[in-house]
Amino acid sequence: MQARAIENIQKMMKRRNLATTTEKVTTDELTDVNVYTVGDTLVIFSIKPKGIIDRDVIRFLQFAERGGFNSGIIIVSLTEPSKNVLKVVKSHAKDRDQYFWIQELQFDWSTHTRYIPHLIWNDETRNKFPLYAEFYDKLNIQDPKEELPYIDSNEYPIKNIGAIPGDIILVLRPSDTSGVVPFWRYCVEDAFI
Repeated sequence: MQARAIENIQKMMKRRNLATTTEKVTTDELTDVNVYTVGDTLVIFSIKPKGIIDRDVIRFLQFAERGGFNSGIIIVSLTEPSKNVLKVVKSHAKDRDQYFWIQELQFDWSTHTRYIPHLIWNDETRNKFPLYAEFYDKLNIQDPKEELPYIDSNEYPIKNIGAIPGDIILVLRPSDTSGVVPFWRYCVEDAFI
């Protein structure tokens, strides 16, 4: 399961135009984990069968800080996260820290026929989609945080593209009548507060 998860993490990194070289990290500081780097990102696989708790996440973050891993952390657990674990992870989402349940990484969801593409709305995306840029400009959005609907930083498509709170997200929804319809969302730490 870990090998497939690493493969899909590498695919995510490649789509973000980041390095994908993977190396195992040896440490005596953390127990019940397998630690890797994928490019500059620290990847921690918890092998605790009952999952991790919020204190584990804090230990992982401290380990990363002491080790100088400041390009983001991906924490992978055998179980779905508790609300407390998600709260801690989301509070560090600005630092590109992400949590995945290992089942989420067993398939490259971006290749699924029902996957709806999400893109970070930046100059590169604007240049790639000039019609959408023109449409966005006509919307005359002055304060995206106040004017756009929110999207949670822990939703899979957001984690997949590496968005962080504060990013504007372009969502390309398929339409039977017009092909693709653009929607914009504002990425927030927690959209469910």
